[in-house]
Amino acid sequence: MKVRVEKLTKRFNDVTAVNELTAEFESGKLIALLGPSGCGKTTMLNMLSGILPVTDGKIFFDEEDVTDLPPDKREVGLVFQNYALYPHMSVLENICFPLKIKKVPKAERIKIAKEYAKMVHIDEYLDRKPKELSGGQQQRVAIARALVKKPRLLLLDEPLSNLDAKLRVEMREEIRRIQRESGVTTFFVTHDQEEASAISDYIMLMKKGVMQQFDHSRQLYNEPSNLFVADFIGAPTINQLHGEWTKEGIKLDTYDTVIPFAKGNNIPINQRIVFACRAEAIIVSNRGTVKATVVDTYLSGKDVLANLQLGEQMLRTYIADDMNPEDGMEVYLAFKEAGVFVFDEETGERYA
Repeated sequence: MKVRVEKLTKRFNDVTAVNELTAEFESGKLIALLGPSGCGKTTMLNMLSGILPVTDGKIFFDEEDVTDLPPDKREVGLVFQNYALYPHMSVLENICFPLKIKKVPKAERIKIAKEYAKMVHIDEYLDRKPKELSGGQQQRVAIARALVKKPRLLLLDEPLSNLDAKLRVEMREEIRRIQRESGVTTFFVTHDQEEASAISDYIMLMKKGVMQQFDHSRQLYNEPSNLFVADFIGAPTINQLHGEWTKEGIKLDTYDTVIPFAKGNNIPINQRIVFACRAEAIIVSNRGTVKATVVDTYLSGKDVLANLQLGEQMLRTYIADDMNPEDGMEVYLAFKEAGVFVFDEETGERYA
């Protein structure tokens, strides 16, 4: 099912949680709603489910206007952060419950529930109570319970946040598998950009109720629309060097050498800018014109990460182990075309 929102807005007194958001979401895709705490992602999820009424704007499921439709009429499956399983019921009874409410005959609802239990790999535990299950198993039960009524839309509100790191990775892979098998359009709320990138077809990145960019995760990384997107997406965090644009290129604060930059034709002369570059977009060598000093190095898996100083500003990049980097060592930098951007220092809007 395709979902479309038009100028979707939610206000709580003087606070605008979601502000005139317009977007269209393809049928059968997994969409991550990503952003820091308070950005409006859970509020948007709750408006899609009907739990929260909208202040302004419209919500469409396919071509049906569901803006004023109550939650029980929207055919939505919702999985909460704490899973909200019924503690006195068995796994089978929990999964069956939505079908019982719909007055599906007992034999039929047990048959359907067992099919979904098998899909989420929980069919061995049908007689157990929730307290006898691990966090990951409880999550599977909650997902099966949401799917058993064959919703048009599945909404997951930070479902991995209560799990340990190893289980989070396993369960995000499982959620992806389950979503593909079921084919249901799914929204997944998270504040973790790595999680969003790993699990989703598309990411909507939000800030203070406003959509910053909506695209494939790779596009958000490769072509960020503004400095907030560039900074939020990627690890290690993108380097940000402050300076101004000159006829010769980028003149960084407290650094004498001008860095040439070929894509800056649209930047006003003397404009204050942020020169942002991914760690892997920096080439470190023993010769060149842009000199930097190694402050310290440390291992990150198989890679050597180095903190370098240019004037009074710092950046982080990968450095070849065979260079034998040491603290205080002078190196020279060059910049690849991909992964290097220029943003307006005040507004964060992208120039190049």
